[in-house]
Amino acid sequence: MFHFRTGSPRANVLLAVIPVVLLFLLLVGTLTAQDSTTLEATPPAEETGTEGELSADALFTKQVLATNVKQAHDVVAYDFDNDGDNDFAATDYVNDDIVYFRQGPANQYTRTVLDGNLNGAYPIDLADVNKDGKPDILAGGYLGDDFIWYRSNGDGNFARVVIDASANGAHSLVAGDVDGDGDNDLLSAWQDGNTIAWYENSGNNNFTRRVVDTHATGAKRAEMADMDNDGDVDIVAASFKNHQVVWYENNGNENFTKHVLDTAARGAYYVSPADVDKDGDMDLYAASRRDSTIAWYENKGNDNFTWHAIDTNARGARAVIATDLDKDGDMDALAASVDNDSVVWHRNDGKGNFSRVVVDNKLDGAYGLFVVDMNKDGKLDILATARMGHQVVLYRRN
Repeated sequence: MFHFRTGSPRANVLLAVIPVVLLFLLLVGTLTAQDSTTLEATPPAEETGTEGELSADALFTKQVLATNVKQAHDVVAYDFDNDGDNDFAATDYVNDDIVYFRQGPANQYTRTVLDGNLNGAYPIDLADVNKDGKPDILAGGYLGDDFIWYRSNGDGNFARVVIDASANGAHSLVAGDVDGDGDNDLLSAWQDGNTIAWYENSGNNNFTRRVVDTHATGAKRAEMADMDNDGDVDIVAASFKNHQVVWYENNGNENFTKHVLDTAARGAYYVSPADVDKDGDMDLYAASRRDSTIAWYENKGNDNFTWHAIDTNARGARAVIATDLDKDGDMDALAASVDNDSVVWHRNDGKGNFSRVVVDNKLDGAYGLFVVDMNKDGKLDILATARMGHQVVLYRRN
């Protein structure tokens, strides 16, 4: 069923404002000043900022971890060398590098090049692909059309395994068990090939490509989730050029039916599934770059989804990830906007209502995001990349 927005953000605002104005005109003679203030939304009492937002100053401390990572697109972190502290790796698009930073004493990092031959190094992700207890790195060379698995040996060294050398415009790669056979498969989006494909894990570092869709025009991001609660893994995706947010229904035998949730997500760039409203089914966060929007799609069941705007001023919205950043039991939305240099935490009240916390509005070309307890103090921190600033930045939760 094709069911998505009730209207554009501007139309929705007008529809909401008109009845309010009429009601105000009817009641204006009787409202007191005290009554009027009760109509305004009140931000949470904790660390209140201006304009109804929460201030991040008391919540996070900013630290630049790396510079000269040219057009840094994405970052991941883990204790790759098993020495008790977290390391991180990022993509250097200009120099075709995966750069690896090993943490040493006094929070100092040693930089090495994990791979200097990944042409147009763009996406990077973290996954224990072979389920040996040692999370690995997945990455793609957008210009080289290749997806690579860097298999970790647990001491900070990696073996390079080519998954695909002809993925036209390799743009995202994530791991999960698509076919339910107990091992990790890989799911990909190819921007220039307009393709969503998954790679079936047949063991011994062998993967077989399975194409899901070749009409995902400008495919940017694909992820896995059980969207219909039937026990198998479905696929969600964002396509930039045809402005679509879609999900692909798995029939249990890895045959997929395409359901279009939205055709008006201008420049759809990123999707992240989560149970946003805690009703037991899977909803979806999405970022669309050309209309500067962070939104969520409420799953009503029976392939009915309702669009809700979270932020329509996220200029150049590039990424949104579902994460329980404050560990209160519900899934928040953490977003990066490249054109207004912002990292914003949209704190969920558990019912799909959000408080906006601007973590940073001066991160030059804010692009990639990763959430990790970087200093292992029990609090979740944020790693972000500055595409134009050529940096990897840590926002440490105070």
